[in-house]
Amino acid sequence: MNATVSLCISILIFLMILRGLMRGMHKPIKKTGSPLLLPILYISTSLFQLFDPKLHIQGNQAITAILIGLVVAVPLIITTNFEVRSDGTYFKNNKTVIIILIGIFALRFVFVETITSMDASTLAFFFNLVTFSYIVVWRLVSFTKFRRMSQRLLT
Repeated sequence: MNATVSLCISILIFLMILRGLMRGMHKPIKKTGSPLLLPILYISTSLFQLFDPKLHIQGNQAITAILIGLVVAVPLIITTNFEVRSDGTYFKNNKTVIIILIGIFALRFVFVETITSMDASTLAFFFNLVTFSYIVVWRLVSFTKFRRMSQRLLT
């Protein structure tokens, strides 16, 4: 997969996640909370890069990408909260989450341009693995927060 296709996929996924967040601030989240897990599905498509024969990612690079993703997830987890209104549960209106996501996305492209020690396909996969890691952790924790809040409402 060339860099342009990877960039386009990244932008598309990013826009879908932002759209979901913005919608969640103005429209109640379904009672099951399943839409919170959709970004995991979106980003999991980037794992198809593993089938690219040009990909030469090493174990330490994969572990580093996952650890970076876990660190990036922390501010997103902290700033993502929910609020209950009369007609349902919403993302708490918090522009900080959106600013953090835009910052992460911008930094990704800065690093893509400055890291020259990896070939293009490996670098693209590295950053997709970072993104996959933080989205999985962030959204699973958000789903758990949502479910806890829903349980409290029922009791």
